[in-house]
Amino acid sequence: MTPARPKQRDFGYRDIAVLPPNPDETPADLVGDGDPDDLIRVAKVDGRVIGAYRLAQLAETRFAIKAIAVREAYRGRGVGRWMLGHAIGIAELKGARVISTPVAAAEFFAKVGFERQGSELRLTLAPD
Repeated sequence: MTPARPKQRDFGYRDIAVLPPNPDETPADLVGDGDPDDLIRVAKVDGRVIGAYRLAQLAETRFAIKAIAVREAYRGRGVGRWMLGHAIGIAELKGARVISTPVAAAEFFAKVGFERQGSELRLTLAPD
C-alpha cells in the first residue's frame, strides 16, 4: 500500500534537514549504490528520509550530481529544488567551478541554469 501524500501544510522548508545519512539509512533505493567516495546527503522531515542526492568530485574544480530523487509522496513541493541548491552549495564550498549532470530531467536542472553540452548538462560557477 502506498502511503498517503502528506498535506501541503505538513512541513515547510525550515522543517527539512539535509545531512549525511546514518549508517542504517543508505538511500540506495533513491540514488543507487554509486562510488563509496561519492558524497550522499539525505533530506529528512520528522526523522523520515524523504529524498537524497549523490555528488561526485571528478577533478579539482569539477563535480557531478550523479543522482537526486524525492520519494513520490513528497514530489511537487520543492524538496528537489531545495536539495539541488544544497548540492550546488556543497560543491561550490569544495571548490567547484563546473557541475555536470546527466540529461535526464533536463527541464528540472535548466531552471537553475544548467545548459546542455553534449551528453550532459553543465552549470558553470563564476569564480569569486
